[in-house]
This record gives sequence, C-alpha cells and structure tokens, in this order.
Amino acid sequence: MNFRRSSMMVLPSSGGTGARRSSCVLLSSAGLPQEPVTVYVVRLSPPCRAVWIYLAQNKIPYNLIDVDYSQNNPDLAEKNPHESVPTMIDGDIVVFEGQAILRYLSSRYTNYASYGSTLAQRMQVESVIAWASSELHRIVGYRCAYPQSLEKYSLASRAATEVLVKSGIEQLITTLETLEKHYLKDKSFLCGNRLTMADIVVATTLIQAEWVGFSFRMWPKVSKWLHAVAKVEFWEDVHKTHDEYVKELKEALD
Repeated sequence: MNFRRSSMMVLPSSGGTGARRSSCVLLSSAGLPQEPVTVYVVRLSPPCRAVWIYLAQNKIPYNLIDVDYSQNNPDLAEKNPHESVPTMIDGDIVVFEGQAILRYLSSRYTNYASYGSTLAQRMQVESVIAWASSELHRIVGYRCAYPQSLEKYSLASRAATEVLVKSGIEQLITTLETLEKHYLKDKSFLCGNRLTMADIVVATTLIQAEWVGFSFRMWPKVSKWLHAVAKVEFWEDVHKTHDEYVKELKEALD
C-alpha cells in the first residue's frame, strides 16, 4: 500500500464523505474552532481513524494531511519531533497521539461528547481508551497484523516473526474472552448500553486483525458489538482505505 502525503480540506457534512475529499459550507458554531484544525494521519492507523471519526461526527472543521512514511516528513518533524501520527495542530497548540487528541477535542470543543455525562462515566471511557491505545494496539497491531503485512515491523528472521505472531494471537484470544465475558456480558457496549468513544477506539484497533484473516465468529457478543459500532456515521468513509487494503491482502493470498 502506497501512503501518499497530500494536503486537503475535509469537512464533515450531513451525509457521507468521500474517502479522499469532501466539502461543505463551513458554519460558525459556538465553541468550535473558526479555522480548521490540521491533522497529520496515516489512514491505516487505528488512532488516526478514531480521531478522524470524532472530528467528523462532532462537526469540527479539519484538514487532513496524509503522511508517507517511506519519505522524510520535515513539516511533521518540525511540529512533532517523534513524527508520530496522528498529530494535530490547532492554532499554536500541537497535540500528538490519538488518546491525547481525543481528550483535547472532547474537553475543549464538545463538552465530552461520547464520553459520558458524569465524571465516573468519563473516567471509565478514558480508561478503556487508554488500554486500547497501548496494550490492545500492541497486541493486535504490532504482534499480529503489522509483522505479517508490513516489512518494517517484521523481525530479523521468518521464524522469529512467526513466534511473535503466535504469541500475539494467543494474547488476542485472551483479550476477546475478556471482552465477551466481562465487558459485553450483560451490556450492548463496552461502557454501558450506549455507544461511547471507547467503543470506536477499541473497534478500530481490533479490526486490524482483519489484515491477517482473523475471524471474530467464535465470540458472538464481540461480533454483534463490532457490527453495531460499524454502523456509526462516517465509519464507512473513514475505513475505506483499511477495507481496500484488506481486500488487496486477500487477493494476494488467492
């Protein structure tokens, strides 16, 4: 998959957006930025997709800049020395890492939309997001999907990579058991019976396992929950690049 770096204006609209570009009239809204925030992204990255969905659903005006990791990115490096994505620029404020960006957007612009109305609810959502952004992404991404799909993350030998992936799949299975038997035991969503940002962050992370043909059918509650989360507004548009990449990987194996 070729990650191209390009600048574009992407603004939320009442209907679906295009995967590469969409437009609408920029409306002035109390509490929202008058100028679009700028977000550096790799569209195959779960944290980038989660931030993108939050911006779109909450009608926060934004520009996306696609980052190509096969090239130097001096513009991004100037703003974030780690050159990690997502990185967001809002005026003179720079925020990087998905969890931090979501916290910033929810506290500054949306009055914690999709986080809950009470401190207890928000802290539960924050906790699940923190877990998904660290441990879950390490398991699904860096121990399962990326070593098999992206040469950059493979180990020195094929045997070592296979050991890493096997360990990652074992950890993923344990995690799915926890989701099935604890979080979704008697609830429709991870933090209650209403969808929150925790569901979107966890779901965008989990589906990286689709890169290696992993199926969630053995966990019916997880499967039902994933199906429900994938119906949220803008999900299809934000995940178009992911879906295309999964299709490419499947065709390569046929």
